[in-house]
Parts: sequence; structure tokens; C-alpha cells
Amino acid sequence: MNMSEQYDLYAEYEEFDNGRSTHRNRDRWTTKPKQNKHADNKQEEVLAMDDGITTWIPTYAQNLDPLHHERQWVINAVAHFYQENIITDVTRRVKGGKEANVYACVANPASGLEWIAAKLYRERMLRSLKNDAVYKVGRTIRDREGKQVRNSRERRAIINKSGYGQEADFMMWVGTEFRTQTLLYEAGADVPKPVAQHGHSILMEFIGDEYGAAPALNEISLARDEAGPLFQRVMENVEIMLDHHLIHGDLSAYNILYWQGDIWLIDFPQAVEARANPHAYDILERDITRVSEYFSRFGVDSNPKQLAWDLWHPYSQKEGIE
Repeated sequence: MNMSEQYDLYAEYEEFDNGRSTHRNRDRWTTKPKQNKHADNKQEEVLAMDDGITTWIPTYAQNLDPLHHERQWVINAVAHFYQENIITDVTRRVKGGKEANVYACVANPASGLEWIAAKLYRERMLRSLKNDAVYKVGRTIRDREGKQVRNSRERRAIINKSGYGQEADFMMWVGTEFRTQTLLYEAGADVPKPVAQHGHSILMEFIGDEYGAAPALNEISLARDEAGPLFQRVMENVEIMLDHHLIHGDLSAYNILYWQGDIWLIDFPQAVEARANPHAYDILERDITRVSEYFSRFGVDSNPKQLAWDLWHPYSQKEGIE
């Protein structure tokens, strides 16, 4: 039950318990309290108050059929951020996928941004993640608040994928993305600024402008004179991640944005714990290979196996990883 539903329920309870009809139905020998017209007026004012949550419908949702499933999904997913004065509207969908949709939002001026991207995960996102156990090895199991799960019953539920466990597992993926992006942004990596996370939704800096979102690298062709420096910058970001014991896990031209000559890495739910995951080196090499294959189309000559080893070897020596 969300905050508005709780308020409505509370208001109904108050009206039923203390309303005039209830007083009339009480035993006639009960002494009636002295009527306070001022209090009655105040109560009516409170009941008439509307904080906008129950009536707010973002522009994008207004254009959908009232019975369309996406309409209520979007409203429910972003209402918290509207209430917290982070966004004022949702104008369009900029990306749709099996795991999540991304929407362009008008930022509240207090946020310091003009536009914000809202990434809304689908509740059945985990069904589209194949071999997800490979990424989760070594991860700290956390609850929906991001706190480490120490209770053995909760841990078993997550491992055994019970109903509760699947929901907790889902929230771990969403929480992993937000925490990873926050850590990398603070470390100076080229990632959109994280803004907020609530439930299945993440807000971050919108890369683009009022006319559209930044394209991913796979959607564009690079000039040869800019391909080399951009490839080098991607590798620097891979190194920043590794310095913080992280590997992207699914890095490719599909989740690197290009805007006005710069790049931004996105999509971190499957981020790998480099120190604890026995598959870390193989995943790192795969990430670098995929990126190298894209940039090779624009004249960038590289040796992905050697690049991966040159990054991993000093890191593993420092961390004592065999």
C-alpha cells in the first residue's frame, strides 16, 4: 500500500469513527461533545487537500489508453520521485527492452538538472538473464534496502528462488546497478550521474537533449580520427572499474552512449566482483574483446587478449588472486 492509499484509508477511518452519522447512531444517553465548528472546518480542509499524487498523470501516460498496462506501470513507478520533488513530468519513452524501459523526465529545478532518465525495470526481468549465476558468484547478498543479508533463512530463500527469494534477488540486481553507478561516478568514470533509486526504478542524468537521447555506439559510425581516442577512453574506464574491484560484465557498443564527442558507460546490474568471482578474468576479456571488435571497424588495431592480461595481471598480483 502506497502513501496515498494509506492516507485515503486513514481518512475513511476517521470519517467513519468520528463523523456526524456515527454520533447520531450512538446511544441517546451518551453525552455529546460540544460542537466545534472551527475543528469541523479544519477537518473538511484536510480531507479536501490533494498533494497531487492521486491525480498526477505524466504527459506520456496521458497519451496512452487508460487500460494500457504501461500507463499505470509508469505512473506507479515514478510517483515517488514526483512526490520527492525530483521530477515534474515524464515526456516520452526513449528505450524499450525485455529487462527495462527508459523514459525522459523533466527534472525539478531543485535537482540541478534539466532532464533525468528514469530506468524502470520489469518485474520479470530475471527471466531474460541467462546464466545469471555466473555474475552473482562472490556477491554480497543484500535486501531491498541494500543492507547485507545475514539471516540464514533469507539467504536460503534467495538461493532456492522461493517467491520471496525471487523478489529479493530481483531487488539485488536493481540495487547493484545503482550502487555500482554511484561508486563509478564518484571515482571519475564516464557514467551518467546517479540521482535516486526506489523500488524497481532508477533515476540518472539524461544524456541527450530535449530533442532526443544520446545514441549507443552500435547505432552510429565514428570518424576514424575520433575512434582511437574514444577506444582509449573506454579502456581507461575499464581500468577504473577494475581498480574498484568491478568488471562491467556485459560491455559492448550496445551500452556505451555517444554524445557530442564523448562516451558514457551504462547498464550495470550484472557487474562482477573481481576479487571474489572465479570467472572474473574471462568476463573481463570478453568485455574488452566485444569493444575491440566494434572499434576495429573504424581502423583501431588492438589485441584484446593482451589488453585484458595487461590490466588483470598487475591487479591480480596486488590483490593476491591466483
